[in-house]
Amino acid sequence: MKIYRNHIGGTWMESLARRHVPNNNPADTRDIVGEVPLSTADEATAAVEVAAHAFLAWRRVPVPERGAIIARVALLLAARADHVACALTREQGKILAEARAEVQRAVRYAEQCAAMATSSSGVTVPHRTVECLGYTTRRPAGVVALLASWAMPVAQPLLHLAAALAAGNTVVLKPDLRTPETAEMLVQCFVDAGAPSGVVNLVHGADDEVAATLIDHPVVRIVTFSGARAGAVAVQRRAAARGVRVLCESDSANPVVVLEDADLDRALAAVLAGAYGNAGQSITATKRVVLLHPVADAFLEALVARAGALRLGSGLDEGVTMGPCIDEAQLQQALASVRNAQEKGAELLCGGTRVVDGPLANGFFLRPTVLDRVQPEMRVVHTPAPGPVLAVTRVESFAEVVALVNQPPGSTVAGVHTRDGARMFRSIDAIDAVAVAVNAPTTIDDLASPPVEFLLDFFSATRTVSIDYGESRF
Repeated sequence: MKIYRNHIGGTWMESLARRHVPNNNPADTRDIVGEVPLSTADEATAAVEVAAHAFLAWRRVPVPERGAIIARVALLLAARADHVACALTREQGKILAEARAEVQRAVRYAEQCAAMATSSSGVTVPHRTVECLGYTTRRPAGVVALLASWAMPVAQPLLHLAAALAAGNTVVLKPDLRTPETAEMLVQCFVDAGAPSGVVNLVHGADDEVAATLIDHPVVRIVTFSGARAGAVAVQRRAAARGVRVLCESDSANPVVVLEDADLDRALAAVLAGAYGNAGQSITATKRVVLLHPVADAFLEALVARAGALRLGSGLDEGVTMGPCIDEAQLQQALASVRNAQEKGAELLCGGTRVVDGPLANGFFLRPTVLDRVQPEMRVVHTPAPGPVLAVTRVESFAEVVALVNQPPGSTVAGVHTRDGARMFRSIDAIDAVAVAVNAPTTIDDLASPPVEFLLDFFSATRTVSIDYGESRF
C-alpha cells in the first residue's frame, strides 16, 4: 500500500510519524488509496526553516525566470491531466468530468500567473516639492503557508502556489488529509519544472499539529486557508496573534434568487449545477434558492424531477452525474441539517436519505435533496448544509428577496436570475456577497478564486521610496 511522503528541501522523504490514517475512496471505502502520515510539529518546523533558507536565493531570481518555471508547470500539468483527474476522482469523489475541468482550471491559473509575473509594476507618487521622486515597488514577502482544502485540491492550491512563487516567495503546502495524492502530484510538477530545492515544500498532517505549527512559526509571513467557515475563523484568530497576513476562502449558505421574469430553463440548469456539482461541496455551491411566488411551483416541479434523475455512483464510471460526500462526518452533518429543517416545518420534496443498499452502500452517498418552505429562522438558512442539500424559500416581493438573501450577511457568492437589466443592477447593489453570479451558476470558474492580479499584490510586500535629488542633496 502506498504511504504518502513529505517533500522538504527538494527531497521526498517518509515522515517520522508513527501514526497514519487511511485515504479512502469516498465512493467505496473498501478501496484504500494510501496511508497518510500524521507528521510531527518538528517536521513542519523543518519545512519552514528550509523554505526560509531557500527564500534568500529565490527572491533574487529574475522575474522572467520565475515565470518560466511556472509556465513549465502549466505544460506539465496539462500533459498529466488525465492521470491527475483520475486520481482526484478516486480520492475526492467528484465525477471525472468535474475533475478534468478542475485540472484544466489549474492549468489556466498557472498560465495566468506565469504571464502576470512579468508584468508586475509599481506606481509613482506625486510630491509637493520639485526635484523629488516617490514610487512604490513590489517585494517578496517571505515564507508562505498554504493550508489547502479537499473540495478543490488541485486548482486552489495550484493558484496560490503559482502566485506566491511568481511574487518571489517560498511555500510550505499542507494538504487536507483526504486529498494527499493530488497534492503530491502538484508538487512533483513544480519539481520537474525546475523549482529549486526548498522553494516548494509539502508536509502531510493534522491541523492541530502541522497547521498550527505553520501558523505560529515566526518566519511564516503569510497564511492562506480554504475550507469551512469555522476553520477560517480559527485560522484568522490564531494568525492575528502574530499579526500575520491571512487569506481565507470559506463556505457560506450561498443564495440564488429566481425572479419572476427569469429564463426558467437557464435558471434551473444553473441551480442544478451549483447545488449538486461536486455533490454540493464546493465553497461556492448553491445552498439556498429564493423564489418569487409566480414561478415557484413550476420551477420546483422541474427542479425535483431533474434532481431525482441525477445518477449517483463512482465518478470513474460512465454516465454518473453526481458523486459521494467526502466522508462520514460530512454525510452525517448533511443528514442532521435535513432533519433539523423538517423538525422546524420544512417540507422534504426529494432526497434526504443515505443510499444504504446495493453497490453504493459502501460509499458516502446522499440522494440529491430539496427542502421547500424553509423559513428564515431555520439553521439551513444561516449555516450551509454540507453535501447535496438545497433549501428553498418562497417570497412575495423583491423587498423580501433582499432581506432574506442578506440573512446572514456576507455570503461568499450569490446568484440572481432575471431578464430585467434594471432589476439585475438593483439586485447586485443590494446583495451583501463577496461575488454575484448573474444568470449563471454560483460555481462558475470566474467566481471560484480571487483574480491573479489580486493574489500577486497579496503575496507581495509593498515598499515606498522617496528620493530628494535636489542639487544640494548629492
